[in-house]
Amino acid sequence: MTTAPEALDAPAEGAQALAAPSALLLDFGGVVVTTTHRAHWARELAGWIVERTRSLGCDLDPEGVEQSLRAGRRALSLWKDAASRRLEPRELTSSEIVGDFLLADLPAPIRAAMRLEAGELLERMAGLVADHRVREGIPALLETARCGGVRLGIVSNAHSGRAHRRILDQLGLSDAFGVQVYSDEVGIRKPHPGMIRRAAEALGVDPGSAWYVGDTLDRDVAAGRRAGVGAVMITRDRRTDTPPFPVLDVPDLVVEEPSGLIAPLRTALGTGRASTPIDGAPAPAGPPPPAPRRRPALLLDHGGVITSSTPNPERFSGVGSRIVELARGAGCHLELQTVLDALETGWERHRAHKRRRDSSPDPAHRHEEIDPAELWADLIGQDLPEQLRPLLRLEAAELSLALHRAKSHPAPRPGALTLIEWCRQRGIIVGIVSNTISGRGVREILEDYGISAHIGPAAYSDEIGVRKPARAIFEAALEALPSDRADVVYVGDKALNDGRGGRDAGIGTVCLLRGGKDSDATLEAALAEGLADHVLDSPDQVIEVLAALAPDRP
Repeated sequence: MTTAPEALDAPAEGAQALAAPSALLLDFGGVVVTTTHRAHWARELAGWIVERTRSLGCDLDPEGVEQSLRAGRRALSLWKDAASRRLEPRELTSSEIVGDFLLADLPAPIRAAMRLEAGELLERMAGLVADHRVREGIPALLETARCGGVRLGIVSNAHSGRAHRRILDQLGLSDAFGVQVYSDEVGIRKPHPGMIRRAAEALGVDPGSAWYVGDTLDRDVAAGRRAGVGAVMITRDRRTDTPPFPVLDVPDLVVEEPSGLIAPLRTALGTGRASTPIDGAPAPAGPPPPAPRRRPALLLDHGGVITSSTPNPERFSGVGSRIVELARGAGCHLELQTVLDALETGWERHRAHKRRRDSSPDPAHRHEEIDPAELWADLIGQDLPEQLRPLLRLEAAELSLALHRAKSHPAPRPGALTLIEWCRQRGIIVGIVSNTISGRGVREILEDYGISAHIGPAAYSDEIGVRKPARAIFEAALEALPSDRADVVYVGDKALNDGRGGRDAGIGTVCLLRGGKDSDATLEAALAEGLADHVLDSPDQVIEVLAALAPDRP
């Protein structure tokens, strides 16, 4: 269903049965205040910028600065509309807004200097672009909430939170709010649900017991739904009926002015609060809900689990010939043996790089996957002519794919396809978490096996940017599963990468397979240490593990 503007002409069905809120969270513009555009804002701000930059020895043309400001603000508006389509958009930094948007047409030294003044520029701009006035009914609504013990907060996208705080103070409203959350201060922007959740946390309430009031569908209603608030309201303003794209989420209530929220709030408070603040007494427990039916899912390593590979002693030959041809096209003539030597030496550098990275004391970078451009241009290209390195950098992804194709002869590990087919027949999602130099190469292998259509979320280290046992690569696959991670079975063949990695990711059941690079003794030690729940001989033995996890599944 797509929300059309006319769908907002009446309150949503059931609006009169809203549960009483523990907190009332309000957007700033379009809810607490409305604005009147000031036509000459860009001229006034341009004058300030011209004066500010004279200390740099520059004499800027005010008209040119004004044109840049207007073009930048228009481009920024387009960026904001596009960002609203994202599930969890980040906010631009003040420096990005000033340097990349508002002053993008000015000389680099001017942009660099004004980036340093970005906070002051944006605060000044907020006051110049529009005049702000309190919307009808806001004081009475805030007082109704206060008298009802409802906590109050602001949640707003803003290029200058400090300007918003100053405006609220000037309007005499700042003391009413227990928390103010602005996108430029927290680094994310609506419809990211994190803004509402942070406000609720700061007020000591659960998001599900809060009402959120905004004026837009794509930012406010979507954010409220994603944050799981108790109710989402709209106070109409100039952007309400013109979302930049169709929006599926609908509000619980639509009013013309904030004053229209007073009666529903009083009605809800009169029926009693349905849920309490986190620091309040819990509601009496009712009968326990029925236990949900478990929905298992399966995540598999690729090499050693789905595929058994035989190393190819000529793995570098084809890639070496390709590099020779690339070099010839760039006017550089190389002997094949020179390239093969560079490949052997560069690959050893790659292995040493992985060892250093995996033992790094810095947890933020410990398991980062090497960037293909770095592998080919810096590690392998180190022993080749300098003029080739830019070319190797541009061809890196294709060279990684070529090497992946050539480095071994793959074949399905016995039992793997049986396991995947068993899952397919029972509607159990199968995903992949794999360290590899080319996720594209793995996908080609799965296509050759005839199982690519049966594979769900696939997280490959070269595409995610981190390697197992880092938690982030597991999280990338887990986020795409509809199952609770406690109901996920993960199968690998290495005690550290798969056992430790799966455990750290909170996966419910971890299985390790014999027959891979780790010895049986290493796998048994991982089992004794609690890094695995099962050590198995074949992938098809995982069927028994899955069947025990959800015995009621057909």
